[in-house]
Amino acid sequence: MHDPATTATGLHVGYILKQYPRLSETFILNEVLGHEQQGTEVSIFSLRHATEGRFHPAIGSVKGQVHYIPAADKAAFLAALQALPDLRLDRLRDVLAFSERLPEDRRSRLLLQAIDIAHRCRAQGIDHLHAHFMTVAAHTAHVVHLLTGLPYTVTAHAKDVYRTTVDWDLAAVVARHAKAVITVCDANLRYLAHRLDGSGAQLVRIYNGLGPQDPPAGTDARTAGLVLGVGRLVEKKGFDLLLDAAASLAPSMPELRVVLVGDGDQRVALGDRARHLGIDDRVTFVGPVGQDEVARWMRRAALLVAPCRVGTDGNQDALPTVLLEALGAGLPAIATPVAGIPEIITDGVEGLIVPRDNADGVASAIADLLHDDARRDAMASAGPAKLRQRFDRERTIAELASVFRAEERVG
Repeated sequence: MHDPATTATGLHVGYILKQYPRLSETFILNEVLGHEQQGTEVSIFSLRHATEGRFHPAIGSVKGQVHYIPAADKAAFLAALQALPDLRLDRLRDVLAFSERLPEDRRSRLLLQAIDIAHRCRAQGIDHLHAHFMTVAAHTAHVVHLLTGLPYTVTAHAKDVYRTTVDWDLAAVVARHAKAVITVCDANLRYLAHRLDGSGAQLVRIYNGLGPQDPPAGTDARTAGLVLGVGRLVEKKGFDLLLDAAASLAPSMPELRVVLVGDGDQRVALGDRARHLGIDDRVTFVGPVGQDEVARWMRRAALLVAPCRVGTDGNQDALPTVLLEALGAGLPAIATPVAGIPEIITDGVEGLIVPRDNADGVASAIADLLHDDARRDAMASAGPAKLRQRFDRERTIAELASVFRAEERVG
């Protein structure tokens, strides 16, 4: 691991995030920690206060300052603008022109927060801005860029580019002026190349990386028949398919148990479904838990099932962190060919890929792997090797830092 005292990069990056921290966005935390370990100074500008009650335990390891940007009243607008040094009239015109493209209900707040961040960037000597998601954080980064001239990059993920409500004209403006639009898998890269064709966007694929995991406290034996699902209980995760699969297997597999870790708007519906299927005595809803508890479940389970699908609004997962964690835990996974998932799980190597929206396929894969100890053991051994080879955080962070430092646009 790099020693920040000896490998300082001299780079100070301002991360603009809609809300920090969020339990479902551990990839951002991993990224910030990776930068700090490689000697990059990071300041975080959060546009909203955290509202969740549970946080990743590694939050306390972040050294950089977190700024929660207030939504100032309009009276502060002109005063804040006038206080910005070197503010040229052409930049102000560009800011106002861009703001006309924004939804009216969040236009004023975004402008005021961008001005606040611009002041803080000047005061702290920020060299580069980075935003996650091609929505409000990216829009804010673009306005700060217009006000200050600071270069910025954006990471595009999933909900921000796959939902049917995406404003691609607005996204093209942000992408055109960014030093680079980074995205987390090759599937996204191809999709964005099509959607942003003609915009002049410079697209780069850099995988989310996973850092070294703390060794487990004690040992947990794998529990025969224990099938694990981890994630928000929402449509795109497809956990209803896991319940349907479990119901079809229950008569012939008395040892089968399902544990779902997480919460979401489908929690009640999934509980009702389990009761309707007659398997509520085999399904445990753990609720939202910390990362240590997730890791314990991964050490106990025989399989992870992630039957991801494309939601009715187009939303889908791009590169689910839970599958990276399963690789590291040596936990074979059953998943679907949605976006970048086949870039994590090679069918038959670290797990199985089954057709999406197909409960019978999920059931068949569960039965095949639970009945084949040798195959599961081989997949378990392949997982950590894949994580090191493709998703090592030290390497992915170095790739990100190289983009941040580049004097020219990256392409």
